[in-house]
Amino acid sequence: MSSKSKRKGSGYELEVVRAHLAEGVQASKQPLSGALGGKYAGDVQIAGLICECKRRRKGFSTLYKALEQGGGSDALFVRDDNRDTLVVLPFETWTQIMGWLRWAEIYPAETTIED
Repeated sequence: MSSKSKRKGSGYELEVVRAHLAEGVQASKQPLSGALGGKYAGDVQIAGLICECKRRRKGFSTLYKALEQGGGSDALFVRDDNRDTLVVLPFETWTQIMGWLRWAEIYPAETTIED
């Protein structure tokens, strides 16, 4: 039996995959959460993009607070010193961008996830 934190992480990965499949966009969970590397890198792959999924009880509170400033933002840019800039998006903004890019047409969802 896996640990509670592994089950939580795996459940969140499935949640992310299902949300993209619901939008009609190709998505898959990687075997062993990407531990195999190579073509199985990352936790999930969305339309060919390698993605990591992180879920914490309250570890991302400052990101949520920053996005909520000024009545709510569509994107948040963050960078530690000597690191690359990261972009944090609310899922609603992400789905809007996927729509603009017509990802459901280019990367149609071919599979569904069984419970």
